[in-house]
Amino acid sequence: MKVEVQPVSFSNGLGLAVQVRSEGATVEDFIVALDSAWQRYPFTRVRRPGAKNCLGCDACCGERAPLTSVDCFVLMRHLGLPTLDAFLSRYATVEVRGPVVDITLRRLRDGRCVFLDRERLACKVYAARPFVCRTFFCCPATPQFWEVREAILNRGEDELVRWWLASSRRVDRSWKPRVREEDWPPTPFAGKKSYEEVRLKEVLSKKLWRSVFKGGVVS
Repeated sequence: MKVEVQPVSFSNGLGLAVQVRSEGATVEDFIVALDSAWQRYPFTRVRRPGAKNCLGCDACCGERAPLTSVDCFVLMRHLGLPTLDAFLSRYATVEVRGPVVDITLRRLRDGRCVFLDRERLACKVYAARPFVCRTFFCCPATPQFWEVREAILNRGEDELVRWWLASSRRVDRSWKPRVREEDWPPTPFAGKKSYEEVRLKEVLSKKLWRSVFKGGVVS
C-alpha cells in the first residue's frame, strides 16, 4: 500500500499511526488506508467504549466540519447542484473574521449537521461525505496523524476560499472583513476534483513529510 496505517497502544486504548510508503501517494490513498485499518483492527472508540462500529452514533455530527474544494466538487455532483453558490447557500456556512474565511458544513438549530438523518442517526450523503468526516475516528492517534489530517484540511479549505473569492463571495456572518485575493494563492488542490489527484508530498510541509515517509519516527 502507498499509505500504511498501523495499530499502536496508548494509555487509553488501541489507536493508530500513519506512514507513507510511496512518493506518489495521494490523499485518497490516505483515506483508503484508514478505512482498511478501521475494518481490520479493534481500535478503541473513546466515545463509545466497547462498540464495534459507529452505526447509530452521532457524537461527532455536532462539531465544526471544515470543507475543502474537493469536498464541494464531490457534494455538488452528488446533490446535482450546478454552482458553488447553490451549494453554499443550502448546505454550508461562510464566516469572515477580518482576513480569515471559514467555510463549514451548516448545522441546524439543534446544533447538528445539515446532512444528519435525525431518526436513523446516519449520514444522508455518506458516500459523498467530506474529508473531515471520512478521516475522523474517535480513537487515539499519533501527533503525526493529526498533523497530516490538519495539513490536508487547511490546504483544501484554502483552495475553497480561493474558489469562493472568484465565484461566490456569499457570506453568512462577518466581523470587520478584510479579505484580499492576493492572500489566497493557488494550493496543491488547484484544479483538482478528486482526492486521487492530490499528492500528499505536495500538501505536507517538508518537515512533516520527512516524519511520515518510509519509516519516519513515530512519537
